[in-house]
Formats: sequence, C-alpha cells, structure tokens
Amino acid sequence: MPRRAAYAEAMSEVSITVISALSSALAADPGRPLVTYYDLGAGERIELSVKTFDNWVAKVANLLGDDLGLEAGQRIRVELPPHWLSTVTVVAAWAAGLQVVMPESACPADVCVVGPTALETAGNRSAGTVIACSLRPLGGAFVEPLPAGWLDFGREVGGQPDMLLLDHHVASGDVALQQAGGALTHAELTREGLLGAERTGLRPGGRLLTNANPASSPGLFSALVAPLVTASSVVLVYGADRSTRTRIAAQEQADCSLCVDR
Repeated sequence: MPRRAAYAEAMSEVSITVISALSSALAADPGRPLVTYYDLGAGERIELSVKTFDNWVAKVANLLGDDLGLEAGQRIRVELPPHWLSTVTVVAAWAAGLQVVMPESACPADVCVVGPTALETAGNRSAGTVIACSLRPLGGAFVEPLPAGWLDFGREVGGQPDMLLLDHHVASGDVALQQAGGALTHAELTREGLLGAERTGLRPGGRLLTNANPASSPGLFSALVAPLVTASSVVLVYGADRSTRTRIAAQEQADCSLCVDR
C-alpha cells in the first residue's frame, strides 16, 4: 500500500481533537516547550510551555464563553498576523465550542479578534463584537483609546482565571472550521493536521520552524494543528529573512520547516 494511502487509512480511525491532544500533552509533560515565537523587528522571543499555553487558552476561552456569552456553534474570525496570540486564540475558540471562520470564507462571524492595524479602518467595519490585540509583549493592553464598543484583549483577558470555567465537551463531530469550500469537523481538522505533519516531515516529539500564519491556511493546519496532534512543538518566526530563519532553526534545534513567501 502506498505510504499516503496507509497514512489516510490510519487516520480514518482518528477520534482525538486538538483540545483532547492539548489535555494529553498537559498530563504527559506540562513543562515542555509548545510554542516559541520570534519577532525579529521587535527583538522579541517568547516561549510558551504546554502549561502556559493551556493557561492562556483557558483565559481566552473564559472571556469568549463566560464573559461574552458566546455559545457552542457560534463563529469567530481571527484577523491576527503570525503571532503567539494567534495560536492561543484559535485553540481557545475551539475550547469554547466556537467555529473558526477562515479569512477566505464569506461566512459571517459573531466576534472578530483583530490586531492594531485594524484601528486604521475601524470606521469601515460592520457591527459586531470586536476584540483588539495590541500585540505588545506579554499580551499587554493598548496605550491609546480604542474605538467605542471595542474590547481590549490585554485588559479583558489578563484577569480571567487560568483554568477553563466552561462546561463544554468538544466532540470529534462538532464543526471546527468554516472554509471557502465548506465546514470541517474536529475529526477532519485533526486529519488535516496529520497530513500537514506528513508534508513537512514533522514527527512526534519534533520541532517545526515556520513563518506561516497559524490563523490562516496553510499555517493553521501545518503550524498549529499538526504540532498539537503529534505531540510536537512549533517555532513561529516573524519578520526574518532566510538566513536568519536558518540560524534560528539551528539554535532552536528545529528538525523540519515550513516557510511561505510574504
């Protein structure tokens, strides 16, 4: 049987979700690195262990489901650049039972999470809940005032409990993603992540270096879902040229890569 066919056959039995994979990682080794983020322009390096990542996921999910009252099945659009907050926010949305709307999808969203550049076009944005991230170090709040009605991620998330308050079980058959071509369930999302791992050569316990955006294709599958469902880790690099990425890959002991043109 061809390797890809064998891989697909094995995946037909997949029942894990990104959320259950995170729980398994937390039980197995909470201190191991999960997301390492470099912003070369800002001179920033942040490393999130499995435990720290899980704490941030809980905080954001509590804001979405508990404070904002979003219910399972509602939709969220994450309009962030490649950033560690992109990884946290997307997984938190799934932990809260929400469907993530991909950038290319025309599906309406109940809430949008945006970065600081969105302030430049705030007047053109349609009505709806907007959560704005300053992308300052450690998830800090904005210094300047936000448009009326917008929520500041740094102020809203910081005080949330770092344990999930929501009583919601994410099932493999629940819809996880809205794409231009239709919806994907959590089981299908896991399969796409495993295929992404196969394409990049990411093996269990491996380390992927990438500049792909975890909040959009192909980064969501290969740079976010794949490391989670294969018990691996990701080094997310923003604003680096090829030689700098090569240096960081060696420094971080990355054993595979996914780099996209931007």
